[in-house]
Amino acid sequence: MSKEQVTHWTQRHPELGTGPVQIDRVMSAEFFERERDRIFASCWLKVGRAEEVPAFGDFIVKELPVCRTSVLVMRGRDNRLRAFHNMCSHRGNKLAWEARGNCRRGVLTCRFHGWSYNWEGRLAGVPDEVNFFNLDREKNGLTPVAIDTWQGFIFINLDPQPRFTLREYLGAVVDDLEGYPFSEIPFSFGYWEDLNCNWKIAVDAQNEAYHAVWLHRRTIGDIFASSDDPYSHALDVKLYGLHARMSLPGYDLWHTPVRDLANRVENRWVMRREAAFSDFQKMPKGLNPTRSRNWTFDMYMIFPNLWLGLFNGFYLIHEMWPFEVGRTRQETRMYQPPPRSASQLFTWEYQKSVNRDVWLEDFSTLEETWQVLRSGAKKHFNLQDNEVLVRNFYFQVEQIVDGGRGQ
Repeated sequence: MSKEQVTHWTQRHPELGTGPVQIDRVMSAEFFERERDRIFASCWLKVGRAEEVPAFGDFIVKELPVCRTSVLVMRGRDNRLRAFHNMCSHRGNKLAWEARGNCRRGVLTCRFHGWSYNWEGRLAGVPDEVNFFNLDREKNGLTPVAIDTWQGFIFINLDPQPRFTLREYLGAVVDDLEGYPFSEIPFSFGYWEDLNCNWKIAVDAQNEAYHAVWLHRRTIGDIFASSDDPYSHALDVKLYGLHARMSLPGYDLWHTPVRDLANRVENRWVMRREAAFSDFQKMPKGLNPTRSRNWTFDMYMIFPNLWLGLFNGFYLIHEMWPFEVGRTRQETRMYQPPPRSASQLFTWEYQKSVNRDVWLEDFSTLEETWQVLRSGAKKHFNLQDNEVLVRNFYFQVEQIVDGGRGQ
């Protein structure tokens, strides 16, 4: 895209407006409490991947402080995944204490008094049961949580009767990414960080590339800039209502000794040679939708807190999980093929180090931003056209929290 070719993505969506975005919704504790109930307690939330619970009796636990609960996901003898509030029906003790594990014979036993539950969530055993008063086992199983999967991602919904199925909730995202080989790309490495900032500030940092040539100038900023496109203008933008996609360009790398070495042993390090799609025309329609030869990756924002960065052959995710109005955990995971040679191992480790540094650069702004925003010196954010995903995110948050639009 040349300097003269500017696409005004925001103006394609007049409902979003072009004015400043008010900061008070980021800072307000009262607004955050409404987000708990109207967003996190009613939207579909990604809590894991199916390969984390591959066999009968395998389970994972997802702590959800924003919803004041802990959720247990278990694979049953019938190969189905089920989710439950991780709480014993006796005195409310947490049932599974580990982040993941396998329960013998598909039965989980409470460490407090020994009540046990099978893989269907049924109450299976009660020590000294005769001394309880009219205890009905059928009514005292684990409390179920709505669960479904998409492309191997496990989603739960804490609303006892979700208004939409997961397929309905994701909408056209499902069709646009049909055929992306998520299940064929294994987990590689990841990090998490507890941050003193509002969760929306963490989301904002991943929802645009306007910052790339500045914040990431020491790491990967040059990948996203050229003389014709110095500010990494989007190749394509698509808004799916709650969700959004931005397709981003990539350009020739500057020469540095370590990059040149990585290139010599394994070609262009940032674009894995084990590409999933050698022919861009065979990509899913939602991956590099313009079929640009200068394409690097697509970012997908799955509302409310799941960010997908999709490349040709590997992908990464960010999840932003609130604790309180000013505390957030950001979890980051990279998925890529394991190295199969010494040269690939070198390039893999180099890429791992670069991604670590890029994420640290992203994290570096979040707490400082929160700190100065608390001064109240500024009342609004000024957003430019290539921050349209940020604008749409705040629009959707306000539509749900203020407008009462159910999920």
